[in-house]
Amino acid sequence: MTASRFSLFYALYFALLGCIAPFWGLYLHYLEFSALDIGTLMALFGVVRILAPNVWAGQVHRFSGPLSMVRTAGLATLLTFSAVFIARDFWSVAAVMLAYGFFWAAMLPQYEVLCMQALNHEIDRYSRVRLWGSLGFIVSVLALGVAFEMVSVAWLPWVMWALMALIIINALGMREQAHSAGKERARFRDVLMQMRCPAVFGFIVVNVLLQISFGPYYTFFSIFLKDAGYSATLTGILWALGVMAEVVLFWQFGRIMHWFSWRGWVVLSLLLTAVRWALTGPVMAHLWGLLLLQLLHAFSFAVMHAVSMRYVQSLFPARLQGQGQALYSSVGFGLGGAIGAWISGLLWTPLGGTLVFVLGGLAALVAALLAWWLLPREDGQSRHLS
Repeated sequence: MTASRFSLFYALYFALLGCIAPFWGLYLHYLEFSALDIGTLMALFGVVRILAPNVWAGQVHRFSGPLSMVRTAGLATLLTFSAVFIARDFWSVAAVMLAYGFFWAAMLPQYEVLCMQALNHEIDRYSRVRLWGSLGFIVSVLALGVAFEMVSVAWLPWVMWALMALIIINALGMREQAHSAGKERARFRDVLMQMRCPAVFGFIVVNVLLQISFGPYYTFFSIFLKDAGYSATLTGILWALGVMAEVVLFWQFGRIMHWFSWRGWVVLSLLLTAVRWALTGPVMAHLWGLLLLQLLHAFSFAVMHAVSMRYVQSLFPARLQGQGQALYSSVGFGLGGAIGAWISGLLWTPLGGTLVFVLGGLAALVAALLAWWLLPREDGQSRHLS
């Protein structure tokens, strides 16, 4: 499979994420759900991401290969999401989010493994392919920000449906690799046994805390901006700026990654993330301050993800790569995201947005301390990906 096909997948997949992260909360707000309802719905969406990647990763052997599995998951995502056009009350929307989330969560971990294999586990090459996801996100949030100044956010599900269809079409144009690690059957409990290693345990806990800290951002940042008087266009620009910084760092990370050990990069990124969340509320009235804070997304996401991909490759043996990637995605993004979204929804009204973001910063600070204590101390650049 060519890198261009993976680049297109990332562009489409994260364009879809560009619909969800900045605007799905606004769509739920349009449906007149309360802050607690919105937080709970986003938490449920995170919960299904805990189980789904591991369930699907464990079933790859039942398909002709990982690519066949993600094609099936893509079609199921499109079909289940189609019910969103008639869903209006809390439970019907929850059912749609749980259903399509279960299938959508199956795709990315397997694509990540396939991509890393196709690129011979070279993280600098991976970063350059992965940045197309960031570009897709940027185009999505900028275009939708402008569009929602002219039309209602009620059109959001239609855009998401179209992107899901394009993801399926792209997958149909890819060919299965002859020797795929996904063909080897690996039990999920084999991966859980890896958790006995302090480094693996620390890696997972740090990522859970990171995603908890992102809870207020992914769930309420756009609503926070709207309440502060920012337009949909400016909201899109702010989201896009953060991802633009992410793109630059993905593109250049191969040149600067030798500056610190892998653990050093993690600790630095988490400390900057803590500062980012702690200052979000206090600078909400100052556009320049928000613009500067959004630049820190280069560390909060880009560095953390690039380094985490390296840790997945080095902490898990080859036969467990798919399951290890699924564990990173499900427990980190799923569990951490669910906890962060639910706590944010629970506390948003009684405490206010500023304090909730400060609590997110505290979670990132705790993650930095644990990373310094639990992650391997050796220079990550001295070892090859296995």
